[in-house]
Amino acid sequence: MLTPKLVVTMISPETGRPRPTELDVLPEPLTAAEHGLMVGNPPPDDKWVHHGNWTAWPNIRWSLTHMDELRASGRISRGLGLAEPLPVAAPGETGIDLDDLAIDDGDGGTWTLDEMLRGTYTDAFLILHRGQVVLERYFNGMGPSTRHAMFSMTKTVTGVLALLAVEDGAIALDDLLVDHVDDLADTAFAPVTVAHALDMTDGIRFVEDYSDNRSDIMRYGVAMAFTPVPANWDGPDGIHDAILGFTERETDPGGPFLYKSVITDVLAWATARATGQRWVDGVSERIWGPMGAADDAAVILDNRGIAVSSGGMSCTVRDLTRFGRMLSRSGRVGDGTDERQAIPAAVADDLAAGGEPYPGSGGGYATREGWTFHRHCWNMQQVMGAFMPMGVHGQRLFCHPEKDLVVAKFGSHPVTGNVFTDVIHESLYHQLIGRC
Repeated sequence: MLTPKLVVTMISPETGRPRPTELDVLPEPLTAAEHGLMVGNPPPDDKWVHHGNWTAWPNIRWSLTHMDELRASGRISRGLGLAEPLPVAAPGETGIDLDDLAIDDGDGGTWTLDEMLRGTYTDAFLILHRGQVVLERYFNGMGPSTRHAMFSMTKTVTGVLALLAVEDGAIALDDLLVDHVDDLADTAFAPVTVAHALDMTDGIRFVEDYSDNRSDIMRYGVAMAFTPVPANWDGPDGIHDAILGFTERETDPGGPFLYKSVITDVLAWATARATGQRWVDGVSERIWGPMGAADDAAVILDNRGIAVSSGGMSCTVRDLTRFGRMLSRSGRVGDGTDERQAIPAAVADDLAAGGEPYPGSGGGYATREGWTFHRHCWNMQQVMGAFMPMGVHGQRLFCHPEKDLVVAKFGSHPVTGNVFTDVIHESLYHQLIGRC
């Protein structure tokens, strides 16, 4: 089993660039304001958050709510329709009691809900039960209209967009990706189907280790324009150029799941070619508008104007909650006489169903045994009856269809990988399910 490490990205005093650093204890969960970040006109150099240092602690406390100020971004329009209401529940209306929660703190003790939210560096937190807001909290300068980085929760959006193309007949699950993107013919992606890509059983060689600056994901981050091009850079320019550079395979397609961000961008490329529509426009017209979003979302673009479909989106926590409930309810939004089908039931139900677990299907972590990664979404259907889009640094969207429960959380946790706080969140979710 893999063991999470307390590794935090810090600024190297030698190079001035972000560097993964192993620490003995977590830093104090001070806010961006308490750190003095971006205060002053101009701010002092040591408090200035920019494209070259935004991924480092404590700068992420500011940067994750200002992503479209750091890089070129695309706008994901909500369209002209009405926003789906999120009414606030009166006490006792929803049948869920938040008093006296005792949440496992991951270190042998327990936390209250307030302690858990602070101790996990929460920026926004929303519990929706039966379509009503039970609790809505904001921290670290966030508010209802503030967009926050979703990171890899963006992958689930990309998965839904691909499944919509399948439902439309523009692409098929057993199509080879190369059938739609002939540029892939001489790459490791040549034998990979759409279904393999959706479930990340593609078998290509790609190391996603955020604690190692030499791993594939760190070099890929430069190609995505997440981080600046270093001096003497000999790597790819842009997402598509990077994709074409992967030529090695680890296993045959259809083998074990292994998480890798690059396959999402390949899937998005094939979907765009099959539909003739840019990722940004597809998300706007097929997902964000139909679900009744209240605010536009945004997505980081690479240097060639390609959306970072594997982790570049930002949105409000309320719209994130709307997205989760739509997927939880077979693609429906609204309640009572206002209920309508926003996306096809077949798309939402396929994603929510999850795959068949096997040893290691949760990525090799003890906290994720019994989980699967299905249709570009983490799934714990077999162990908790739920599914959960997730993104690094604490982004989680817990969805329990049977209980009509959605728990949305944005954070700026110093440790990149979410597995570091799996025990804490699992304890919270189990208690909330038990009280519904």
